[in-house]
Amino acid sequence: MTAPREARTTTNPEKRGIGLLGLIALVISSSIGSGVFALSTDISAAAAPGAAMLAWLVTGIGFIALANTFGRLSLERPDLDGIVAYAKEGFGPFVGFVSGWGYWLSIWIGNVAFGVMLATAIGYFFPPFSDGLTVGAVAFISVVNWLIVLLVNRGVEEASVVNVIVMICKLVPIFVFIVAMILVFSFDVFTADFWGTLANNLGGADAPGDVPTQVINCFMVMMWVFVGMEGASVLGHRARNKADVSRATILGVAALVVIYVAASVLPYGYLPREELMTLGSPSMPYIFQEVVGPWGGAFISAGLIISIFGAWLSYTILASEAMNRMAQMELLPRFFVRLNRHGAPTACLVTTGIMIQVLSVVMLFSEAAYQFAYSLCTASIVISWGLAAAYMVKLSWPRRREGAGRAFALSLFATVFLTVAILLAGIDLLMLCCIAYVPGIVFFVMARREHGASPVMRRWEMALAAALLVIAVVSAVMVATGAITI
Repeated sequence: MTAPREARTTTNPEKRGIGLLGLIALVISSSIGSGVFALSTDISAAAAPGAAMLAWLVTGIGFIALANTFGRLSLERPDLDGIVAYAKEGFGPFVGFVSGWGYWLSIWIGNVAFGVMLATAIGYFFPPFSDGLTVGAVAFISVVNWLIVLLVNRGVEEASVVNVIVMICKLVPIFVFIVAMILVFSFDVFTADFWGTLANNLGGADAPGDVPTQVINCFMVMMWVFVGMEGASVLGHRARNKADVSRATILGVAALVVIYVAASVLPYGYLPREELMTLGSPSMPYIFQEVVGPWGGAFISAGLIISIFGAWLSYTILASEAMNRMAQMELLPRFFVRLNRHGAPTACLVTTGIMIQVLSVVMLFSEAAYQFAYSLCTASIVISWGLAAAYMVKLSWPRRREGAGRAFALSLFATVFLTVAILLAGIDLLMLCCIAYVPGIVFFVMARREHGASPVMRRWEMALAAALLVIAVVSAVMVATGAITI
């Protein structure tokens, strides 16, 4: 598709491009934010070690399949950049908008979750931040938000160099923690209540339920820690070598699976599930503090702070790029197309920064701001992931007997996994996402009219838009009546 005139005159600044290491760093840095540091508490609250390992097996296979799907798409359709383009090409403009708007929502909502956790992590060193989200903490989050916006506004390639440095700094404490957990691991502790049978027999709030229930309860937090794994695909048009996008996605996700399983499962062999559940959040600093003493908690907390800065930077890049690409695809108004002399989409960055600012203030009135923010973020992005995987299913279906059978099977598995997981673990969150689509649909209609599209929407697209609006109204009523809690 030919870009609008103003895009052609402003989107060609000289740039070096992002190399393989930068793309891998983007995948890992975008995904490893705050979630990995809180995995032990979040997963132990949901499952005993046996069920947690089973959940990781299903989730790991699902995301390796999704990574292979993104990699294959980048090779088969190098003319398309990112998950929004895949949805639009496969299912039309409105579905492309649904994918892109959901992706943008998920990224900036994820940044709000990072902001809340950043304040908590700083509270380890600075007591005024240790009592939850305060006005002072929100002020600090606001300053960080706009500083990162300014940095990315200086150029995406320059920001990606910072990503490589941050990735190295934040992986060190995670690997030190994993090594410590291996050294103190006890099979007796690990297998004491492997499937949660004893806890279920005792009953009470700590009872995890049967194994299928435990596995389902793990899905939301496990999917949350993979948000950002599509980063190389989103920035594929900025890669020096298009083939690096596929390599970076697969290598990055494989590394993430290993890191997450080790960081969340090994602590079951040091402390019983009942103790892991009662640790402060994020749990990793407190576990390491138990092993090596007070300096351990400070060491991990410092790593967490660096990690959040890196993920926040990556998410800001991804959110602004998503809006800019949507505008270039005529799914948002032309205003979001323009780039500055550094090649950064200023209007997209400012809009994203404003939304982060507004939601950060709103979170002052939430009792579980971090959990709600990351859950809503995950529900939003699963829509985009699923549509991209579904496009690969459509693309490979006619050729499944002619060498594309593996791609068809992996993309089909990824699509089914994402659909089933979110319906089982987060249907109420999907409904809440529909509320956020209401203003987006207005922007979509404005863009279509601005570009002279005829018709603006086809009948089935209008039916889908109407369904989203109905679900949005129902969700708002359910929130008002307390049927859905925020």
